[in-house]
Amino acid sequence: MKVVSLFLFFLILGTQVACAQSVITVEVHENGNALWTMEKRLPLPNQTDIDDWEEFIKAGQTENQQDIENFRTSIEGFLVSAMEFSGRPMNIENVKISYDTVKSPSGAYGLIKYNFEWVNFSRKDKDRMLIGDSFSEGMVLSQENVLVIKIPDGFDLESASPNFDKRDGNRLIWDGTLYRSFGKGEPAVTLTRSGISPLYLILILLIVASGALLLFFKKTRKHDIQHDTVSLENDATENMKYEEKIESFLQSSGGQASQSDIIKELGLSKSRVSTILSQMKEKGQILKIKNGSGNLIRIVKK
Repeated sequence: MKVVSLFLFFLILGTQVACAQSVITVEVHENGNALWTMEKRLPLPNQTDIDDWEEFIKAGQTENQQDIENFRTSIEGFLVSAMEFSGRPMNIENVKISYDTVKSPSGAYGLIKYNFEWVNFSRKDKDRMLIGDSFSEGMVLSQENVLVIKIPDGFDLESASPNFDKRDGNRLIWDGTLYRSFGKGEPAVTLTRSGISPLYLILILLIVASGALLLFFKKTRKHDIQHDTVSLENDATENMKYEEKIESFLQSSGGQASQSDIIKELGLSKSRVSTILSQMKEKGQILKIKNGSGNLIRIVKK
């Protein structure tokens, strides 16, 4: 219980709990890690105490790194016990310590704040999160101590043992005004994911969007095919009309005429007339005879 006592010493004052002088806040993240914030408010009833505390802060800043190492050593002993109890690897990162003086109408106090991140603090099981097996030695809350566990957004509370004294949004609060002793693995909190997670929602939106795009492309392709079919049918109808005009023109010209004269007669482009004449030749309706730089078109008698 030595390590536990060290934790209790650095509890932070909970401003929402009457008469509290210290509280520890465990902010659990969706990935299972937890940000621990521990503060201790030390009453400074007179100016002499304030001056002594501020002198301590000035001197303490130079020893801050040593304080961090000492604190890390203390919590690493607790970490080893938690890993053995939970059966999974853990780590402590980003340990920080800060000191400050806070003055208010009700008086002044010295503030010591400890912060660190506990990697793999809670156990994740699909859409459930289990908090508690990191408290391998349990915990003792004496008078004026408060424990706050902040659950991550997107999760609902399924159960808590022992039951908390107060809930403020996603903050579960255990008040130590009355002596409170937790057993091993307590407080134990079980969370379930609420609704659809953002990842699942994004996946569903992608599937819906992909389906809508596929449907759009299918409709567009169908429309293009129909349009192309109609265009081909219209072109074929127009070509037949021009073939009749060419046959009529050739008959009125003695059965033959130059390709350039046919172009002038129809008023079409050279490429369009050339395409129609090629089709007529394949059908056996005309003969194409090379004539200098141009072609002589002769009708085939039926």
